[in-house]
Amino acid sequence: MALAIDHAAAEAKLRLSGFIVANHFLATSETLRRALGLTHEDVLLVLTVALGNVQRMLRSPDDGGLAVSDALVDQDRIVPVSRRALARATGLPRETVRRRSNLLLERGVLLEWEQGLRSARRLVLAPAVRAAIHALLEQFAGTARLLLREGVLVDPA
Repeated sequence: MALAIDHAAAEAKLRLSGFIVANHFLATSETLRRALGLTHEDVLLVLTVALGNVQRMLRSPDDGGLAVSDALVDQDRIVPVSRRALARATGLPRETVRRRSNLLLERGVLLEWEQGLRSARRLVLAPAVRAAIHALLEQFAGTARLLLREGVLVDPA
C-alpha cells in the first residue's frame, strides 16, 4: 500500500492532524526515554549522534547495507559527532551538551572517539531497546490508521 497526503483533508482537519502527529511524537519520545533509561534531553542527544550516521548511510546504501542487514554497522562507516555539531543540531547550549554527553559517556551510552562521540554499538542489541522499536512500530501504525480514518492519509492506488 502506498500512502499519500490528501492536502485538502489535512487543511480541513489541521488541528486534529496536528494533535495526532504531536501525540505520536510524545509517545515516541516517552517510549525511547523509558527504554534507554534517559531524560528526554539525553534521548535527543543519543538519537542525534546515532541518526547522523544512519542518514549518511541511507543516502548511499549498498546491497548488504543498513536496510537489509541485521549485523552491526562496520566501524569504519561510523563518523563521530563533535559536541559543537551536536549542540548545533539539537539547539541545546554547548555547556548542556558537554555536561549531558559526559554523563552519557560515564553510563556507556555514548563512546568517545578522537573526532567526537559515537553511540554504543550494543544499544540496539539491548532487549529494552528492541522491545521499544517494536512498540514504536505499533505506535506508528496506530498513528497512520488514525490519519487514514480521518482521510488525511489516502491510498492513491
